[in-house]
Parts: sequence; structure tokens; C-alpha cells
Amino acid sequence: MSSEIDVAATLAALRAEVRAQRAALPAAEPTPAERELQRLVEELEYTRVVSAHWPLEGRNLLEQAIALVNKVVRRYLRWYINPIVEQQNAFNDTATLAIRLLVAENAALRAELAELRAQLQQSPPS
Repeated sequence: MSSEIDVAATLAALRAEVRAQRAALPAAEPTPAERELQRLVEELEYTRVVSAHWPLEGRNLLEQAIALVNKVVRRYLRWYINPIVEQQNAFNDTATLAIRLLVAENAALRAELAELRAQLQQSPPS
């Protein structure tokens, strides 16, 4: 005689138990190091893209003449500068992604550590 298992009911019960255990865990307050890390990740996002075409302006006639010369030089060196800027932007994108993934993994490990500590405190000593 074979007994059938109600998989949907078992999964629902497991999910409810996991939700209850997560709700029972205290919310982890970010440490000062975590807050600083998050601030640095946001700052990294602001400075991630490098542009080879910053506007050149002058306030007086001499500065305007220098800006014009710089614009002409920049235009003729575009073939040389743009590939370097593109390489820098590609590196910045990759480094930013790697740092974001490391920060996320660090947060997950900290949450897992907090959960394990909570389980250790709840278990009776042997």
C-alpha cells in the first residue's frame, strides 16, 4: 500500500515556517562599516563613467581662445583618446559590478551569521 504525499501542502507549510522564523529574528541594524560601504558604492556609481568631452568654456577673451585651441586639439586627438576612455569605462563597469556583488555577498554572509548565532543561542547546551 503506497501513501501519497501532498507536495503543495508540504511546501506551503515549509514556507510558512520559514517566514515565521525570519519574522522572529531581530532585524539586523547595519554597522557603521556597512553604512560607509553603502555610501562608497553609491559614490562609485556617480564617478563610474569617464567622459572625454568635458565642456571647455572661457570667461574672458584669453580663456576663450585657449578653450578654442583645446577644442581643436581634442577633436584631432579623438582617435587616440576615445579608445582609452572606452577601455576605462569598461573597466569601471566591471569593477563596479564586482564590488556590488561582493557587497551583496557580504550582506548575505552577515545575515547567515546572525541567523546561526540566533540558533546557537536558542539551542540548549549539551
